[in-house]
Amino acid sequence: MSLGFSECLDSTAAVAGRRDLVERDAALTALRGSLTDAVGGKGRLVVVEGPLGSGKSRLVHEFLETLEPGAARVLRATASLREEALPFGVLTQLSHGLAIPPARREPFRSLLAAAVEHALLHGGTAPGAQDAADPRIAEAFQKLTVELAHLAENTPLVICVDNAHYVDAPSLHFLAGVVAWLYSTRILVLVTDDPTMRRPRSPLLGGLAPSPHVRRVPLAPLSRTAVHSLATRLLGPRTATPRLTAELYAVSGGNPLAVRALITDQQAGGTGHPEGYGQALLDLVAHARPPIPAVVRSLAVLGGAPEPADVAPLAGQDIKTTRWALRALADAGMLRADARVPSAHAGPPGTGVMVPAAGTAAPARAERYAFRHPAGAAAVLDDLPAADRTALHHAAAELLRENGASALTVARQLTSAGDAGIDDGIDVLLAASQEALAAGDVGTALGCLGLARRTRTDGITAARVRTRLSRLERQSKPQAAVRHLRPQLDDFHAGRLDRRGVSDLVLGLTDTGALHDLTALLGVLRTRYRQDTGPGPGTEDIRFLTSWAAMAYPLHTGLRRLAHSVAAATPAAVPCHDPWLPSAVALSDDYVDGRDDRLVQRAELLLSTYHLDHDSLWNVESGVLALRGLCHAGKLDEVVAWCEKLEAETAAHHAVASQARFLAVRVEAYLRRGDLTHARDLAAHALSLVPPQGWGVGLAGVLACAVLAATRSGDLAAAEKYVALPLPEHALHSRHGAAYLHARGHYRLATHHPQAALADFLACGRFAETWGRPGADVVPWRLGAAEAWLAQNDQEQAKRLVREQLARLPPGPSPERGQSLRTLAAVSRVTRRPQLLTEAVDMLMESGDEYQLTRALIDLGVAFRDAGDQRNARRVAHRAWHLAQQTGTEHLCREAALDPAGSETAPAAEDAGEHPDGVSSLTRQERKIAALASKGYTNREIAAKLYITASTVEQHLTRVFRKVNVKRRQDLPYLL
Repeated sequence: MSLGFSECLDSTAAVAGRRDLVERDAALTALRGSLTDAVGGKGRLVVVEGPLGSGKSRLVHEFLETLEPGAARVLRATASLREEALPFGVLTQLSHGLAIPPARREPFRSLLAAAVEHALLHGGTAPGAQDAADPRIAEAFQKLTVELAHLAENTPLVICVDNAHYVDAPSLHFLAGVVAWLYSTRILVLVTDDPTMRRPRSPLLGGLAPSPHVRRVPLAPLSRTAVHSLATRLLGPRTATPRLTAELYAVSGGNPLAVRALITDQQAGGTGHPEGYGQALLDLVAHARPPIPAVVRSLAVLGGAPEPADVAPLAGQDIKTTRWALRALADAGMLRADARVPSAHAGPPGTGVMVPAAGTAAPARAERYAFRHPAGAAAVLDDLPAADRTALHHAAAELLRENGASALTVARQLTSAGDAGIDDGIDVLLAASQEALAAGDVGTALGCLGLARRTRTDGITAARVRTRLSRLERQSKPQAAVRHLRPQLDDFHAGRLDRRGVSDLVLGLTDTGALHDLTALLGVLRTRYRQDTGPGPGTEDIRFLTSWAAMAYPLHTGLRRLAHSVAAATPAAVPCHDPWLPSAVALSDDYVDGRDDRLVQRAELLLSTYHLDHDSLWNVESGVLALRGLCHAGKLDEVVAWCEKLEAETAAHHAVASQARFLAVRVEAYLRRGDLTHARDLAAHALSLVPPQGWGVGLAGVLACAVLAATRSGDLAAAEKYVALPLPEHALHSRHGAAYLHARGHYRLATHHPQAALADFLACGRFAETWGRPGADVVPWRLGAAEAWLAQNDQEQAKRLVREQLARLPPGPSPERGQSLRTLAAVSRVTRRPQLLTEAVDMLMESGDEYQLTRALIDLGVAFRDAGDQRNARRVAHRAWHLAQQTGTEHLCREAALDPAGSETAPAAEDAGEHPDGVSSLTRQERKIAALASKGYTNREIAAKLYITASTVEQHLTRVFRKVNVKRRQDLPYLL
């Protein structure tokens, strides 16, 4: 009988009609050829084999769907893991197939029923029983085979068994008997098989010898090209970009089930890989033999690519079984080999055949495997009940600790479990936090300490945990760390704080302005010190701590007296547990004592070996003080470079509070440069990193910079918002108070409230007088007060203050003297003002403070104008406008009624006759040098920038002055 096979199985239609079946052409061709042989009376056994999820069932289904109705009889059965122990299960499914004619259906079922009954009566269904060895069962199987042969005489018969690796033992014996008859029948036995899931000695497939009537059709995971083709078909070429399909392949490993799940995610608008990969992995594991789910869960808990020897005990399996499970999933493409050597790989695209690597005898396999994407581990763990997941993490923690793993590795299991439920769990978490800090991982350290804090323990251990947690939160989220101060105070009074805990608590109380608690604590320390007749627990650093508190609040008489009494009773040099603490105290002492040379020397020495140390709060304090010392000494470029470096490091470690502290120092440096744009923007950024409540009394310092930058820029609305922010109690009594009052005074002066401004400036003066130390005069409050008196038309008071300021300055030119001369000019005779202001401009040119230079130039232009020297007035006014545009202070020129148009054109017109070709005659090098000189660079700085000598710069400038007919570099800008 002719089946018209070429008509019933159109390969082109079959492949084109199934858009999601790719790279399976060779396999379909093999199935069609085997069916053709069977139709011709040459029965075949075809084994479609491949790893989990490789598309075996899908391939067979698509093949059978191409058969026309009536072209062949098809008996189908699907084996499953849960029915593997059910005797005759698959054979029963076959006997109920509708393809058996009614006339033969009852005899077939009767024979099967007799075999089952005999097996039940004689124990043939017990596990491992050799059913085929029983003569009665063997006879029944032979008669059933004959029935099938008769059934295929008129119409070819296709016996299809899916998942042959899960077929029960009696059914396997029966199918093996059928295969022995195939050579002379019109029967095609088509089975799917996963060799890794198969019984060691399968009666059907174990040790199957090659023969003409047996054909294997191996299926490999899809190649990269096949994944791209499938994605293009289902998503369209615009969506299926090479980048997307490369990601799909990398995550799925070419596993068809995973690839389709990922594409489905993409079609639904998802990210394309996490959810699909995880769900496909769960589906495969659900249909795998029991060791595989246990091994996969253990792999997910351990993370990374652990040794099989570590996975095995956690999974409750031996190493051999664990390796088998890992390799099975790796062969399916669901796991990534950590260090795979050349082994078998997919054949040419479109074939779906596995080919050994060239030049390799036996494929070697990697020992370690990992998930292809973190979503795989997440999906496996999320699929577990919470109690089971916690127990597994605890078991992993115990196992890792027994194997000598690091505390950080063990702690990751405890934090994942959310419970430190192992012996010495808190000690492990504390040690892990230290390891994390050493690696700069502040987030992990916080997680370990947070879990330790939630775990019940004794008072001393709880105090240790609280101290370390507070230390880290002070660096990352200081607004939350405040909650620890009250419990830490209780720990201190109960004697539970160690030496570092006490120093941290003193710093915390100092920063938050809790002066009552701070004074009481230091008093208790002094009492303990006297009782112990020397250093004891918690009192070793009393000299440093009392000095720090007194310098932090210079107006607090009680703290100053306490520091003096402690200094008199303790040795000056004592060992300290934290090297940053004495450094911070020494820098602060130099700063307030006005020992500028020593301050700079100490700051440079500290910075030469400075590095971030998250385990010490005094680390950032000393770093900030060192940088502020250099800033005070005018080393602004060095300060900016250091701050940028430290800001990047702290940002990388998520220590935002430390980052904001260094950022605030950079703001101060930009303010001293007169770079108001950067200062204003960075001050806003610092306040966005840490909210106002997280700064403590230090808020006064950063607000001082923000208010001053906004005021000087003319942005009075922004300055008003900053001034409106409430300050912590006692902030104005801290060492930041003077800077804040000085900045607010300038804001009030700019908003035409001279009396209120004068009150702020005079408060700065009282601050300095009460402090009584040379370095206390950290802001030029007398100049601000003089401007406030001038705004009230009281020149005598203004002149008095300016002269006091000049008398306090060391001899010689300096930025402070330049500012004082500018203010003095305002209270001097009109004829004397140009001379004073010219001196001020010369001094401020060297300082690099472009804001103060702009103000001096504006005043000089006005002075020349008032003196009737219009030519110099225009020339200087042009310079002032040019610099004001650079610094963002054009409003100062407008307030002084300087005309930018006239100032730009008039000098050029007037001087045109004097040197019409002067500027055009400059060489390229002369123009470069003149441009830098006009911006205030010194000869040495120009030489360094252009890689020439200072004498060469001087020679070029001499020629420039001669060509353009000027005598000083200050006259260059309007010409260039």
